[in-house]
Amino acid sequence: MALNPRQMLGLGNTRPSMQYQQLNQAFQSDPRRILGQTLMGQGASSAPVRTPLQGLGRLSSALVGAYLQRKAGDAQVARETEMTNQIMGMLPANATAQQRAFAAANPAAFAQIAGQAQFMPTNAAFVRPAEGGGTLYGTRSTSPFGPSSETVSGFSAAPKPIKPDVITFVNEQNNAQSLRTNDPDFNVKADRLLAAGYTERQGGGTNVSVNPTIALGQEQKSEFRKATAKAASQTISDLQAQVRSEADLTTRLNIADNLLEGGTETGSIINLTMPIRNIGKELGFLNDEQAKQLNNQQILTAAFNYIIPRMRVVGSGATSDFEARLFSSATANMANTPEANKVLVKSMQALVERRSNILKAMEKYADENDDLIGFAEYADQTVPPALKAYMTDGEYDAAVQNGELKIGDLYFNGFTSTFEIYEEDS
Repeated sequence: MALNPRQMLGLGNTRPSMQYQQLNQAFQSDPRRILGQTLMGQGASSAPVRTPLQGLGRLSSALVGAYLQRKAGDAQVARETEMTNQIMGMLPANATAQQRAFAAANPAAFAQIAGQAQFMPTNAAFVRPAEGGGTLYGTRSTSPFGPSSETVSGFSAAPKPIKPDVITFVNEQNNAQSLRTNDPDFNVKADRLLAAGYTERQGGGTNVSVNPTIALGQEQKSEFRKATAKAASQTISDLQAQVRSEADLTTRLNIADNLLEGGTETGSIINLTMPIRNIGKELGFLNDEQAKQLNNQQILTAAFNYIIPRMRVVGSGATSDFEARLFSSATANMANTPEANKVLVKSMQALVERRSNILKAMEKYADENDDLIGFAEYADQTVPPALKAYMTDGEYDAAVQNGELKIGDLYFNGFTSTFEIYEEDS
């Protein structure tokens, strides 16, 4: 088999993707890259060659420079591979096929999403005894960065102790004997008195049949139900607020989706030349089609700029420049290819839509059960996943036939290991 020049020089066949911003500095400062760039500059000199030896020296400089730069690139590839392996190691053991596919296709975006999820506080209802008696109930928020905090929603006073009933027996001589109904030997003692000629004095007490232990347990269960119902109401209110706040985000995503489907071009060169083309438009150098394309790209840029800050977790404080760059690289932006932007926009639309569907299912479940205990299992059975994945042709054909996969839907093709957008088969 013939060897290509890269193999002859002992170089690999991969190039760094430069998708991890935090690794790019190591590549830029790599001495091999810097020295290689200098040597290639010497080898590319256009000055006249005075002697064959000087020409051979330039050729050697160019070859060594190319080799050093390629070795620096291979080192960057190794760093990126290690970073990708670390990110894939963040996947839990019970991750679904869709989640694994998303992480493999866009590890940087998955790392950002997984990091947010890991450090997000969790809320749960609590019921505990209060000092001095009674029961407190409310919501406990647990943060990975500090101790838990509790928000008390209500207080249930301890039930008053039940006074034991007393039954009095009398005989013909009007001798009286009283027995407490909570006496473990009440029945035995009462039988003895009745056998001795005693009878129960009418009005001497009230025979109570209520079991105090059962009554107390029922009251505690009732208070727990009240607490879980209140926590469920708060959870639904929070999700409703989030869904309402995403109305404008949905509009921007739809605008971006329509422009990308309409053929609006994106990419690194497109992004870099937009200011120059804008000046050309003002000077009248662009034709109608070029001006229309530029207008659509400016609208698309505005939509992307609106989407990127919304990735920040609410309440996480000010966003640093590094975080802003990370958010920009983790979502759709003008530097990506149109195909990558379509996938990212479609995936964000699917996540926003599933959040809305989760809210509808949660409201229905809470209305029927008065709490959210068991809702997770119910949601898995009734709410479809955000991203569809089909690992075989049979799964794909069945999804098309039953209408599960519709035109414009994003899905993962397990055969080619790529995200694709479904278009009607010819």
